[in-house]
Amino acid sequence: MPTVDVEIRPATLSDFEAMVDLDQASAEHHAAIDPAAWEVPDRAGSADFLRRRQAEDPSRQTLLATVDGRVVGMVEIAIVLTGVAGGALQRIRSADLGIVVLPEWRGQGIGERLMEAAEAWARDHGAERMILDLSAANDGARRFYERLGYEVYGLQMRRSLGGDKGRVE
Repeated sequence: MPTVDVEIRPATLSDFEAMVDLDQASAEHHAAIDPAAWEVPDRAGSADFLRRRQAEDPSRQTLLATVDGRVVGMVEIAIVLTGVAGGALQRIRSADLGIVVLPEWRGQGIGERLMEAAEAWARDHGAERMILDLSAANDGARRFYERLGYEVYGLQMRRSLGGDKGRVE
């Protein structure tokens, strides 16, 4: 249960700067726990990324958590169809999500409230399941999701081949 009074609501255009702040906080968190895969873009890069993602998928929903009018968390949800026609992976209408809560607000039930709202939105939009990705190094997030009933269904693996030759700017 939340330990603070949290409001969950859809994002509006006036929330864009707060959303960029949250995206930056997420990048900082991920870069700290897995610097081989993550980096922190500059603020303009984060803003461009958010604009592109919304333009590419206008059906994507962004819900914000606010406390006393301050945006402290966000969940983004997109309806996707898993698998490909003719492939072995089952084609299931799913909701793919990404979530972030500002570090100073974690542990107060805000993430749980965002997840509940995301799941309700997904059900209302015909999703049969929720899916998400997380870094194997993100132990806290994994414990959080498992506590909410999520289970590991696959793994990705990587091996460095050396240098930065594969990086694209």
